[in-house]
Amino acid sequence: MDTAAAPHFSLPGSLLLLLLLSLRALVSAQLTVVGPASPILAMVGENTTLHCHLSPEKNAEDMEVRWFRSQFSAAVFVYKGGRERTEEQMEEYRGRITFVNKGISRGSVALVVHNVTAQENDIYHCHFQEGWSYDKAILRLVVAGLALEAEVT
Repeated sequence: MDTAAAPHFSLPGSLLLLLLLSLRALVSAQLTVVGPASPILAMVGENTTLHCHLSPEKNAEDMEVRWFRSQFSAAVFVYKGGRERTEEQMEEYRGRITFVNKGISRGSVALVVHNVTAQENDIYHCHFQEGWSYDKAILRLVVAGLALEAEVT
């Protein structure tokens, strides 16, 4: 075999090229989700809106968007495959959530929680996933109630 005609590959050079291509794919697939820096204040019985978005802007129509509290599998709301997935939603949120997706082509979404209860005073996670890339924003919902004093007659 003529060694001059055989292609020459340098193992270190090939590994470096592979590493650079892998790093480029990883960086380009990275998602960053941003939510409000301050807690969101809501009153018992009112509606409140939880906002989050991708940074930089990116179309999220084909992504999974999941809102949850302490457990990923116990979903407040799930959008996947271009539609709402109510079968994954916790029973106490069914019929009380409105997903606002008018900005989803820019990676901006919101969740309206109707008739907020004191039990919803908690940390919420807004999670975006595309393939193996994912990120989440953490939001704090502070629910305040009205204390009624009983008059003594």
